[in-house]
Amino acid sequence: MKKIPKRNYLYVVLILIVTIILTFILSNIYISKNKFVSDFYEYSNKIKSDELFEFILENPESIIYISDKYDLSYSKFEKKLKNKIETLNIKNKFVYIDKLELNKSFINQVKENYNVKLNYKNNPIILFVVDKNIIKIQEIKNDTDIDTLINYEVFE
Repeated sequence: MKKIPKRNYLYVVLILIVTIILTFILSNIYISKNKFVSDFYEYSNKIKSDELFEFILENPESIIYISDKYDLSYSKFEKKLKNKIETLNIKNKFVYIDKLELNKSFINQVKENYNVKLNYKNNPIILFVVDKNIIKIQEIKNDTDIDTLINYEVFE
């Protein structure tokens, strides 16, 4: 029986390590290039942040959901919200704005035009619009109860 040199084992181990490292690198590149968006973002009507003021003028009673479309951590809440929207048949009153589009001047314009305090941090928020005015800003947490949230005229 022929003896296998130890360096051949070393080559196999080295090839295995390089393959694993290369797999992780390529996986991370793929994920960064193909960010997964939330199902709720795909479901919702979308507007850009600079279209908000015209949207409110054209839709005096509406709901605006502001969130990061790549943040999948709120999917449980968003699934409940989607079900509620379908149950109440208010999809035409509901729009989604991607948080990544927001800037400081937009936030200042909302504060000035609607006399509301818009402190947007990491959590999604919902703006309730009635009679062309933002009447309520609700910060969303994963445990936010949909039924207590849906107590505004705009949903009726």
